[in-house]
Amino acid sequence: MWGYLSVFCVLTTAVLSFELPACFKHLRGQVDDCYCKVEDVDNTHSVSFEPLSELVQRNYFRYYKVNLDKPCIFWKERGECTRSTCALKTCTQAEVPVGLADNNNKSSGPTCEEEQELSKINNVISDDRIAALQKLEKHEADNINFCVQEDEESEKAEFYDLLQNPERYTGYSGEPARRIWRSIYQENCFKPKKDSLFIDLTHKSINYMCKEKRVFFRAVSGLHSSISIHLAAKYPVQDFFGQKWGPNLAEFSRRFLPESTDGEGPHWLKNLYFVYLVEMRAITKALPLWKRWDFYTGSTEEDTKTKEDVVKIVESLLSCPDTFDEAQLFKGPAAGEILNDFLVHFRNISQIMDCVTCDKCRLWGKIQIRGLGTALKILFSGGKPENLALERGEVVTLFNAFNQLSHSLHYVKQFKDQMDYSEYAGPPEESDRKQDNIFSTFSRGEL
Repeated sequence: MWGYLSVFCVLTTAVLSFELPACFKHLRGQVDDCYCKVEDVDNTHSVSFEPLSELVQRNYFRYYKVNLDKPCIFWKERGECTRSTCALKTCTQAEVPVGLADNNNKSSGPTCEEEQELSKINNVISDDRIAALQKLEKHEADNINFCVQEDEESEKAEFYDLLQNPERYTGYSGEPARRIWRSIYQENCFKPKKDSLFIDLTHKSINYMCKEKRVFFRAVSGLHSSISIHLAAKYPVQDFFGQKWGPNLAEFSRRFLPESTDGEGPHWLKNLYFVYLVEMRAITKALPLWKRWDFYTGSTEEDTKTKEDVVKIVESLLSCPDTFDEAQLFKGPAAGEILNDFLVHFRNISQIMDCVTCDKCRLWGKIQIRGLGTALKILFSGGKPENLALERGEVVTLFNAFNQLSHSLHYVKQFKDQMDYSEYAGPPEESDRKQDNIFSTFSRGEL
């Protein structure tokens, strides 16, 4: 209680210095590089939010097997976080459903030949795309892996109950966290050029890049925003009965208000809508695959209900069909080179997750990057989505990653309502993402 009161008092006694809607002024109209409006996303999200939240609590999506002991290949000393908030609880053998323990990597291929209408977007693969796919070395054009594949059969791989290990604020910060985001943004995001010189990544400068490179940045930025929103929404708050987890408006403001982010915060929030639409498009495009997928855990009743719920949720998402048109990307004579660069950069980011020193942050970082990578695999592989060769881990991470984005949209609305209610308009502390040198705008310094 006292934690909430102290934050409330700070917020409500601050000096009025900026317009209240500033943080959310760009959360309306068309989502950049997409065909859907923010308002349409909000309407679709309002229908799918609760069913999706319930879906990922089912055994198929709840238990995830991963090796968190893989070495960091980018720098020698990874270090370890000793905070109790960084720790994870692994599953005992008895806790894991027998069907998952015995068949974790079971892949469900097509069981019949059915023609399905995927969406209103034109799904025809261009000649340039096909040519680009044929030039990729060491990758099957029909199953492009954007992430370095997880070794789930490793002796070090363990099952984690995601409901018992939720993503929330851990206090993991400082140079270890900043180094992660610097490596992602400075070394693996494409950089805009003006007059042959590299310039900082901002919502304006990315327009100097081609659409493919803008998509890469918006997806990473939107995912980063989602992670930050979760940390602000599940913040440690001390009250009379002890520590609890609740929303921290001051922390949200520090990370997203224009005054603390060189005016970029509202655009970072809009990028959340972008990556949500990208993953929504992938999930709806793969509807024929979900209709044939077993969602096997060993319980016939459970598995049948899970499949029914997945199909029902995905069909509800089709109410916002014109979301993201992947057919518009990787066209033209440079398509092969750009696609290969896109793939290499994203795979690097998937490996950077092995360098995160906070166990809980590493788990959820790997889940959300792999989930986004699975979405890209569905969108840009050359074959029909129903013929994709997906592993169970890819399906689990895709739906959990999409659920995290869904919750972030929900939290954004809550923070907006809280701002309106508290009439907070005081200048927040500067964000760690505030620009202090070229390409450092996005080094928040916290996970």
